Amino acid sequence: MISTQKGSSNRSKQRHVSLIHFIWYQICRTSLWFAFKICFRVHYKNSRHLPGKGPVLVVANHQSFLDPPAIGCGVFRRMNFLARKTLFKFKPFGWLIDSVDAIPLDQEGIGFAGIKETLRRLKNDEAVLIFPEGSRSFDGQIAPFTSGYVTLAVRSQATIVPVAIAGAFEVFPRTRMFPSFFKRGIRIEYGKPLTYNDYADMSEEEIHQSVLHRIQEMFDRLNSH
Repeated sequence: MISTQKGSSNRSKQRHVSLIHFIWYQICRTSLWFAFKICFRVHYKNSRHLPGKGPVLVVANHQSFLDPPAIGCGVFRRMNFLARKTLFKFKPFGWLIDSVDAIPLDQEGIGFAGIKETLRRLKNDEAVLIFPEGSRSFDGQIAPFTSGYVTLAVRSQATIVPVAIAGAFEVFPRTRMFPSFFKRGIRIEYGKPLTYNDYADMSEEEIHQSVLHRIQEMFDRLNSH
């Protein structure tokens, strides 16, 4: 059984998101939505499953560099995502991903700063996208998940939304420098939310296995079409 408290201290350091920031995010999201629809024939299923408010941890399998924007474009709500710290080194691109809520993550070290910022945003009632595989798939299949995301969900009492993505590996595998356009479409399914009330009486391992099972089930279904 999970035991945690959610007091006012959890919300003491609010991150302010300005109207300009929100509008800029939606401009980028909408532009990418059209580009993904045309270039990669992205198909979304059950995007309404993502709650419109409250802390949400979106947990997905990882196939390519296209995954974060493709998953984020499918919902109207602003979504934060983790990005390798090295991606911020090229200033123009670093500015762009920072402007759309990317959280720098140091994959060479433990990455406490990225984890701390992720937790802060969840406690600020934001949505965060995370890939527990840690890196892109080598063969298009789902690799073993690390379970650290469960602790983030528990500590913030976030709703967990499992997401499966298929087809992105065929479009842009890690062995290619550029994606293939107008090929077989990318398919993305948003699973039924797992609220804090749903998992409060479960162990962290039970939560992890439940999320992994849902993602695998959706992934298999997407690949069967």
